[in-house]
Amino acid sequence: MASVPNPSLEAGLAALKQGNYPDAIAHLEGVCEFELSQKTVLRAQMGLVVAYERTGEIDKARSLCQTLSQSKYPKVKDWGERNLANLVNRYPQLQKTPSPPPTSEATGFVPLQTPATSPAQGAAPASDVTGFIPLDQPPQKPQPSVSPALDATGFVPLQTPATSPAQGAKAAQPASESVRANSTKPVQKVTPSNSPLVQGKGKEAESNLEAEVAAPTEAPIAPDTAADTGVISETPSETPSETPTDEKILESTSIIGWRQAGRAKGWRAMPAVKPERLWLLQAGTAIALFWVIRVLVQFLMTTTNNFLINLPFLQPIPAFYEDPTWPIVTVLVLLACLSPWLLDFFLKQFEKMQPLSLSALSKSSPEAAKMLPRYCGQRRLPVPTLRILPISAPVALTYGNLPRTARIVVSQGLLDQLADDEIATIYASELGHIVQNKLVGLVMATIMFLIGGFFSLLRNSDWAWTCWWIALACLPLGLNLAVMSLIMLIAQIPYTLYRQVAQWGDRLQSPLLKIPAVVVSALSYGLFWLVCFIGLWLSRLRIIYSDRIAADITGNPNAFSRALLKVTRGIAADIQKHQSTRWLLEGFDLLTPVGYRQAISLGSFPAQTPWESLLQWGYLNPHRQWMVINNSHPLMGDRLYLLCLYARHWKLETELDFTQMSEQRIRASSLKTKKSKLWLQGAPFFGILSGLALGCLFWLLGWIGSWLGIRQLAWILDDYWTILVGCLPIGFSIGTFLRINSFFPDIKASTLQTNPNLSDLSTRIDALPVDSQPVRLQGKLLGRQGISNWLGQDLILQTDTGLVKLHYCSQLGSIGNLLPLSTRPSDFVNRQVTATGWFRRGATPWIDLETLRTQGGITSLSRHPIWSTIIACLAAAWGTYIILFGI
Repeated sequence: MASVPNPSLEAGLAALKQGNYPDAIAHLEGVCEFELSQKTVLRAQMGLVVAYERTGEIDKARSLCQTLSQSKYPKVKDWGERNLANLVNRYPQLQKTPSPPPTSEATGFVPLQTPATSPAQGAAPASDVTGFIPLDQPPQKPQPSVSPALDATGFVPLQTPATSPAQGAKAAQPASESVRANSTKPVQKVTPSNSPLVQGKGKEAESNLEAEVAAPTEAPIAPDTAADTGVISETPSETPSETPTDEKILESTSIIGWRQAGRAKGWRAMPAVKPERLWLLQAGTAIALFWVIRVLVQFLMTTTNNFLINLPFLQPIPAFYEDPTWPIVTVLVLLACLSPWLLDFFLKQFEKMQPLSLSALSKSSPEAAKMLPRYCGQRRLPVPTLRILPISAPVALTYGNLPRTARIVVSQGLLDQLADDEIATIYASELGHIVQNKLVGLVMATIMFLIGGFFSLLRNSDWAWTCWWIALACLPLGLNLAVMSLIMLIAQIPYTLYRQVAQWGDRLQSPLLKIPAVVVSALSYGLFWLVCFIGLWLSRLRIIYSDRIAADITGNPNAFSRALLKVTRGIAADIQKHQSTRWLLEGFDLLTPVGYRQAISLGSFPAQTPWESLLQWGYLNPHRQWMVINNSHPLMGDRLYLLCLYARHWKLETELDFTQMSEQRIRASSLKTKKSKLWLQGAPFFGILSGLALGCLFWLLGWIGSWLGIRQLAWILDDYWTILVGCLPIGFSIGTFLRINSFFPDIKASTLQTNPNLSDLSTRIDALPVDSQPVRLQGKLLGRQGISNWLGQDLILQTDTGLVKLHYCSQLGSIGNLLPLSTRPSDFVNRQVTATGWFRRGATPWIDLETLRTQGGITSLSRHPIWSTIIACLAAAWGTYIILFGI
């Protein structure tokens, strides 16, 4: 009987995660006794296995594993056999004692029918239709540990105890290839064979249960160990498997049901999308990159010389008075040419990147190994160089400057967690970045360069230089791969400096020596994000193009949908496992198929929440495109909605069942009420536009006064430029003041939500960041420790209902974060905290902190409202100064 009045699966798993094993057992036993849903019973049984082991009730754990291992459903049977073998390995005394028969102690029932087992397993316990089991049955021999096979759903638990760190990357492949090869077939779901709901319902009941439950079967290797040794082993390890942690069993009991919607057969490619928009954006991004670098270099040169002039015995550097344009162009072209090899260096040096052959790839995805040479042969392209990263986070990167120098890099975690056809779609999407590379810009640049040379021969230098500048502007057209690789390479320089200097500063004991480390790391991180910001628009657009190409290459948009969602889950799980965001996920964010900031919350929400519900904001919110401006990836809802449209184009069942309500109807019915919120959300930026309009109005008044001879107005025309520039910060200030009360409402007991469900807060279709919801959440603070997190770059709250990003700000903004503080949020990392602040829903959910308090009562105060007020006042003062005294 249950020892709690209202047993709950969620409460049981939460107690298990927190180490409260008696409560976990009480809830999970109650679920097994009273719950009718077989999906829920299965998860409760898996959780009980670990709870029993943690409390020393090894016999009960073994008995329950035996019950599961006798299921006639293959995946439940495999799970039970594998964990039974692990128990025997960890507790040798079990081999000397007879195995008790399955009883009703854990689950509340005795199986009426037990399927026959193979001779290797021993005879099944005898039972008749009454459910009687003889007490003197011979003990059942535990099964030897075998390599788990990937199930038909493609779901792989990210943290499971099946292998030791030395086992290697391919230990589980022989057992999984046959299953992965058939992963496009309808999914086979599982449920305990002894469930009373199955009895007497025949094939129809089994089919319904198969559609309800999907059980995990495969455990990944420990790739981080492989990274340390520099070797990816291909032979199974003889070391006994490690004891599973509670996080591992929670991951393995997360039942994620996939429809396994089919793929197109004999399909025709969809009509080609015109690439002109992408080409123009590539050229614009390259020009913006050059312009920003030139401004920074010019500022640095001028500041240096001005500083040297004021010092005795030193002279300014004459070269710093020269125009840096052509040296910058030369360096950028040289970096673009060398980008494949320089990025290779960064990944080998810091991430232990290794080669990957097609034969090795075929062990994880035969379809991908066949698709790559076939498609490249059809397009007359060389097969890209393949690489692998020995990490558990599922990522994929593509870089290079031309198709001949392109590299496709995937992680071991991606190969472990995705099915055969899903891996193939990821490779196809990476191929999409390569085939987008066209030489149209190179051809146009060559033509314009020759025309400029012709004018140079005619001694018309003005026209010659004009043509040469046009040639430089045309050069990036079509070079999608080269432009993004150049941006990523330039971004790696300050990011690596930030990373290394912060780690060096953490090792220093002297506070004085830490100051330069703090300043250099902060400036380097700012430069990194400035460079990345230039490529955000191009990053989002090229992903939309590559998604379409991936669907065309494979004819399998449904598998690509599953792949993206599994990558999202995998990244969130990796962050929870490592208690912080990997350097790679942040540093190479522009090149990954799924942005880590999107994955933090979306991938961590409970598996019971339907994907369609979690994604609806990303494809139904009428103002979502404004919210994605500062994101590196398109909204996941939009991407998967497009993939569903591609599936419908080929008359396929879709993997996700998006609502049929059109965006036009939603906009028509809700824009009237939401437009004011959008204006309020963007008030500071709309204020800048208003200031510009006001400045133009003053100029018009001055022009009219001059034309009519009105001296009281004519003077405005002479000073219109200073008035125009001064109106811009004043408009920003007014917009900030208009928004501040709505953005930071008072946190009152009547409006404060305590420990709300994060998925519920995130699924409001009409929500905008200005809809500030006061919340108080308890959980564990994740993130980097030390100087690398003084700016609050990596603050994540881990709660029972998911992860959420935290934004911290001192009363002096980012500069104040670097000043000596008694407490800062990074000091609370890996501790239980209570976060109070304003929950916001934009392209990604986050919380603007007001307070962050530990269980011991230590509090770190965030000053978002104060900093916003200071910024607004400074902007108003600056604008007034410009108008009064000029620029």
